[in-house]
Amino acid sequence: MPEASANVHIPYDLQPKPYHKVVADLVSEYAPDAGDILDIGCGVGHTLVEIQRQRPDLHVVASDMDVECLRITADRVALEESIHATADKLFPGNRLFDCVMASHVLEHTYNPVDFVRGVMGLVRPGGVAVLAVPNPVRPTVVWSNLFRRHYVNRGHVVAWDRSHWINFLENILQLDVAEYAADFVPLPLVSGKPLFRNLEAGLTRVMPWLAFSNIAVVRKESPPKQ
Repeated sequence: MPEASANVHIPYDLQPKPYHKVVADLVSEYAPDAGDILDIGCGVGHTLVEIQRQRPDLHVVASDMDVECLRITADRVALEESIHATADKLFPGNRLFDCVMASHVLEHTYNPVDFVRGVMGLVRPGGVAVLAVPNPVRPTVVWSNLFRRHYVNRGHVVAWDRSHWINFLENILQLDVAEYAADFVPLPLVSGKPLFRNLEAGLTRVMPWLAFSNIAVVRKESPPKQ
């Protein structure tokens, strides 16, 4: 049976995680000057806080299914708009964005193919989507499984290791991936301890397939010039 404490949605006191910073760095790199960005499933706003620190010129729209998450995010970030809705209610949208984020959201969806297509439909031609999902073969999960401890977030419908993630985006969905990224490799027994943070981050350069998150930047092609 799943553990009673298994998480479906994030706790309101969630602390910033390495993937918040990595996703924010990618958005800051790819978004144009004064660009429009949408965060689908913004949670408590940690990614947007970092984005606004790096890129205060960006116009930020946040969405989440949890109204309390939106309230917390609005207290932390200067939002142009907040949208209280499940992700699928955003598709199709009347507004296009230079960058659309869906960080640790896709694994909660019942139809990930349609979800990603919906996300790409919100991206302005020439823009990007930044997608991040948890990696089920990270060392801490493998370690837990050695002791037959049931590991699952009860809200997770699907999961991708890095190879399946690449296959899903490139071969199944035929998307143009500009970049793959990773956050950190969580080490059993010591993960999160300050002494090991730099080591865990550094390991992603040589073992990205063991990272906590699989992250991708997906381009949407501009239409050909007439």
